[in-house]
Amino acid sequence: MFAKINIAQYTEFCSACNRILLAPYFNFDQIAIPWLHVIRPHQIFLDGYELIFRPQASTRWKRRIRNIASALRNLAKAFLNGGKPWSSVGQLPSKCDVLMVSHLLIDEFLAEEEDFYYGRAAGELAEQGLSTTIALINYTNTDPAILAGTYRQSRIPRVILAPVLGLAAEFKLYWRVNVAALKLWTIATSQSSDLDRRFIKHTALEAASGGTIFALRLGEQVKYLVSRLQPRAIIVTYEGHSWERIAFAAARSVFPQICCIGYQHAALFNLQHAIQRRLAANYNPDVILTSGRIAQVKLQWNPQLRGVRVEVIGSNRSFTRQAARTSLTINGEMRACLVLPEGNFNECNLLLAFALQCARLLPDIEFIWRLHPNMNFEALTRQNKVFYELLSNIFLSSHTLAEDIARSYWALYRGSTAIVQAVMSGLRPIFLTLPGEISIDPLFEIADLHANVIKPADFAKLAKQADHSSTEAISEQVQNYCEQMFTPMDAQVLTACITASR
Repeated sequence: MFAKINIAQYTEFCSACNRILLAPYFNFDQIAIPWLHVIRPHQIFLDGYELIFRPQASTRWKRRIRNIASALRNLAKAFLNGGKPWSSVGQLPSKCDVLMVSHLLIDEFLAEEEDFYYGRAAGELAEQGLSTTIALINYTNTDPAILAGTYRQSRIPRVILAPVLGLAAEFKLYWRVNVAALKLWTIATSQSSDLDRRFIKHTALEAASGGTIFALRLGEQVKYLVSRLQPRAIIVTYEGHSWERIAFAAARSVFPQICCIGYQHAALFNLQHAIQRRLAANYNPDVILTSGRIAQVKLQWNPQLRGVRVEVIGSNRSFTRQAARTSLTINGEMRACLVLPEGNFNECNLLLAFALQCARLLPDIEFIWRLHPNMNFEALTRQNKVFYELLSNIFLSSHTLAEDIARSYWALYRGSTAIVQAVMSGLRPIFLTLPGEISIDPLFEIADLHANVIKPADFAKLAKQADHSSTEAISEQVQNYCEQMFTPMDAQVLTACITASR
């Protein structure tokens, strides 16, 4: 079910979170609570806030049960195979210049020399005489020791962070979060504002969540690594999550002079919040490196970030520009519509159900459904039987994104940043909007330059009245914008930041 939060409510709870996070009584363990770090107004982030305006006792009990289940699961893992904070192949270097914190999302990325987020940056730093160690947060179900072994031939040392610490260390984390929760519950009773009272009480519930434990555990792992490697700089992917702030503070607790760098690797969306907010000094980055010029301008002009250096490093997701599509047909056949859902069930259900209705209205147009790597069509079908039997003009993609794009004329999307590559490859973007929602369009700043649809009939009208000449100039403007979202990666920018920190 989609959260029904309007802009006024969103602004209200963002302000409440800010007041709480900046309160003098807040400490390291409480900063770690993910719920207080509002990322942006997307359904996947908003569900947890709706209850503030429509409180339900059953929801609070569900959170308590989830907290207990998460604790029991992690403590059992710690008892069975906890201990080392990470796994690696051989001995780590005695020192390094840069500690990179990245993510291992799926097994297909194993043993790749280039990092999924930082690309060739570590290799280019090595060519300039700067050594790097990459710490990977493991989201796969594969044993960290096995994962570490796949990087045996890599020139860049890598460690796979453990999903749990030793049993004693895990118990200590749970003790800390429960102490933090009790303090918050006491503080809540003294608040004069009803909203702040409800916020702090719910924050006390969230203090013992699995997300809070994850952030604190990562903080301990960062402390171990910084103490062991003595890097001059630490760089983490940066979207505004609590664990990123904890990583900075943990690194500074070991080495106060370390340069803390946040890499803004994803698009900046409408009303994106936590990444643009200043906290107490230890939790802020010294430098923010952006994926393109669009994000740099937004962050540089934000008064909250005054004093933070903001530079464009670019992205390994930059794309070569191609001419906009000028024909609805290819080899005499009608081009397709590429459908780009996000990697969660709610958004998949919404966009694919809409595309299914469009396919019924337009039997001569093919609709290519390209699922996010996190999604599985069998699991989606089990959840929603409407997809059990598809129309003959709907195709589940088994090709590369480039191959799907080559067959297509339009790209139907909501919050997926894959739309940037589609636009740069010449496709016409069509955004599905919901009445009354806060926009989740990655291209929200140029919404008037591309098509927006609400009903399947809107899409059918666009398809039947496609006028290539009148939209060519607009398409070029959209491409100009997308070109500045992800620019080519330039590791020299990172080198300059590290050198300046000496």
